[in-house]
Amino acid sequence: MADAGPEVSDLARSRIGTVTQTYVSEPVSLRHIREYLAGTGGDPDSFTEFDDNGDPRPAPPLFFHSACRPVVAERHLLADGQYPFLGVEGVTGETLAGGNTFEILAPVYVGDVLSTMETLVAIDERVGRSGPMAITTTLTTYVNQHGVEVARYRQVIIFR
Repeated sequence: MADAGPEVSDLARSRIGTVTQTYVSEPVSLRHIREYLAGTGGDPDSFTEFDDNGDPRPAPPLFFHSACRPVVAERHLLADGQYPFLGVEGVTGETLAGGNTFEILAPVYVGDVLSTMETLVAIDERVGRSGPMAITTTLTTYVNQHGVEVARYRQVIIFR
């Protein structure tokens, strides 16, 4: 029996243009930044909280994204290995990365607390060569504790 493809609920369609997820990070620590560097091929020992002039040193540019990703135990991942909060509630199917873009707007420092707000921008339903698919686009904004927008993240996920 062939897979029926993705499903998009009426509730999911009604949420286009609304906030679908929010998150508040723990305060950024020197250890968080060093772990990020170690995991991305950088030298964790080379990062210090302050530069030679005593000014705060900003975290690596894409660090904001990992600071705002909830920690999930492996047993809570979906069957395809994805986080249970990936995508949009009410849109189901096998997931494929459709692309993403980042806009870095301001630096992140040790001590910052970041808040995110994800908005569902669009759900497009199409039929491609491999069958039906649903394409979701979300835009997440990242704001620090001072209300300064530090980044934007646009993500496209394809459900088949």
